[in-house]
Amino acid sequence: MQDFSQLHAIFDRTRGYIDRFMGIIQPIIDAAQDEHTRLYYHHILEEEEQRMGRLQELVPHLETLSAEKKTDQLSDRELSQLLSDINLERFGLHNFREHLELSLYEFRDDETRQTLDGMREKTHADYLQVKDIMAKLSERFSDVYTDLTDHDEGHDVHQVDHLKASANAPQGVASVITHTAIPAPGKKGLTVGSLKGLK
Repeated sequence: MQDFSQLHAIFDRTRGYIDRFMGIIQPIIDAAQDEHTRLYYHHILEEEEQRMGRLQELVPHLETLSAEKKTDQLSDRELSQLLSDINLERFGLHNFREHLELSLYEFRDDETRQTLDGMREKTHADYLQVKDIMAKLSERFSDVYTDLTDHDEGHDVHQVDHLKASANAPQGVASVITHTAIPAPGKKGLTVGSLKGLK
């Protein structure tokens, strides 16, 4: 089936990108001058390592399904599991794109930035393609699988030129993180009603 062949190509490419990305951020972790930077990138690295582990199983499975055209022979349970795995990696593409975007704020040399931005753009295109494929598969196998959460809802991240935006930002991880005030447990946060009471 063509859809599974396309998915195989996308996730196989992503494996290569993740491997390159991990090689780029590992030196930051090794040379981190503070615990915050080390933990920040170590967390990103661990997420991508976990995803790489999942892809090492999914990609060969998709390759077999594409080559042998055996999707019609899958039981409902096997098909449901396969679609769940693919949807998880669709979300993984979304996260990977964000990790690439965040790393653009860290690196200043043009070669690394161009590499990261190229991977980010292709990953975004891959994410949108997987989203379309999943919509078709979900419709085709609606009796087996229907979950299609849109992780980009309300976020116009694709409208931003991240290479340009990150070039103008202060260097370092701290510039990436926006601190939002979160009410302490047991304390009431600001609401429309509480704001009216302040008048």
